[in-house]
Amino acid sequence: MNSYFKDKSVKLFLGDSLELLKKIPAESVDMIFADPPYNLSNGGFSCHAGKRVSVNKGKWDESKGIEEDFKFHSKWIKACKRILKPNGSMWISGTYHSIYSCGFALQKQGWHIINDISWLKSNAA
Repeated sequence: MNSYFKDKSVKLFLGDSLELLKKIPAESVDMIFADPPYNLSNGGFSCHAGKRVSVNKGKWDESKGIEEDFKFHSKWIKACKRILKPNGSMWISGTYHSIYSCGFALQKQGWHIINDISWLKSNAA
């Protein structure tokens, strides 16, 4: 497994995360920051710098429906749990389009959710 970036304490990998996670040894990671797809690409529009812009990021960000989206979240969360050390932590970034599905998947897998951090984005579109 080739790393995209490496120094003495940090490794950054480029690739399909589900495939990369399979190659990482069990219980070897202290902290995971996950930024899964938000499922915002739905043909809609937003406003950026006073102009109408598409919200579409690509096929990877399109919802496949509630059940399939939940299966996806369950799969990557399970893969993360395998590599996380027993006292490790995971931070997950999300919007209301995806974060509740992540939270439910975490609960179903027995994770302990300690904190939610909310960002008030007063200039959101």
